Amino acid sequence: MEVCERFKEFRDRNRCVVYFPNTHNEEEPEAYSSFLAMMRVQMGIMILAPDREERFEPVYRDALKYHLQTIRHSRLFTSYVPIKTRVYFVETIAMRDAFYACADFCVPGGTLNGGAVDLESPIRAGCPLLLGPQMPDSAERRGLLEAGGARYAATNEEIVEQARDWLKDPTSATETAAKAQAWWRGQGRSL
Repeated sequence: MEVCERFKEFRDRNRCVVYFPNTHNEEEPEAYSSFLAMMRVQMGIMILAPDREERFEPVYRDALKYHLQTIRHSRLFTSYVPIKTRVYFVETIAMRDAFYACADFCVPGGTLNGGAVDLESPIRAGCPLLLGPQMPDSAERRGLLEAGGARYAATNEEIVEQARDWLKDPTSATETAAKAQAWWRGQGRSL
């Protein structure tokens, strides 16, 4: 089964799939806060993938305080993610990039609380980028924003506002991802 087919029930019921990949130390509380606010706009599931293997278990244990039904990728024994699941926890580095194609959009790790940011993986996968307030002011950020290839939220509250726009108009998110890929190729990088 293709990994994105696991979210079939969410797609069938018009529920969002939001990805927070490569989260760094202390970014998960911001991811949970943003996702819980998005849930007031549209029900769905958050895919969460910490940046390093040694953080998987501590982040998972810490997440239990949110009392959201969570499934660990390595322990999913059914074909589909049950519709009541709110968090899909990716604890396999080798699988992390596979989930970009499943998401309505992603908020890359490093943009919520600082740290290294992987823009290449979501751009290659065609995943719309919503950059959090700690995204460094770099030539890549400026180029993507000028090309319309990403959205930037100056505050954590703006993440929810930007997400709301995309959840109400998914075509806009898809167009943004296509512009990011065009910009990426324009920089002489392959997809």
